[in-house]
Amino acid sequence: MDSDRPALPRKARHRAHHRPARPHAVLLRLSDEEKTVIDAAAAAAQLTPTGYAAKAAVAAASAGRVPSGVEGDLRELQHELFAARRAVAMFGNNVNQAAAAFNASGQLPDWAGDAVRLCAAAVARLDEVISLVDRKLR
Repeated sequence: MDSDRPALPRKARHRAHHRPARPHAVLLRLSDEEKTVIDAAAAAAQLTPTGYAAKAAVAAASAGRVPSGVEGDLRELQHELFAARRAVAMFGNNVNQAAAAFNASGQLPDWAGDAVRLCAAAVARLDEVISLVDRKLR
């Protein structure tokens, strides 16, 4: 071999990673602030940022928790508002049926009182959700 000639770069070879044996990857997109927070937490836990993010994500998913922050809070509120909307739509249907029965017979159906109580309960629950939204926005 000619010692004056620089060595040719060797082609990198793929090495199988046995520890930890994790065949799947998830790409995270972070803001500068989020990356800084994860880097600091990973250093404190003596983990790489990737290892820290993986452990945190698996722990949160295993606990069945929704990620905290505005998105998680809004998702929960959205479900509550959908339920309230459904209740109001059902009440509107009941009002139409009661009006049709009253027009036909001159009397309200027996179940009209129950429908009014259910509507009052739905409105009370909607008031609770609105209060919750108000508290989150403050």
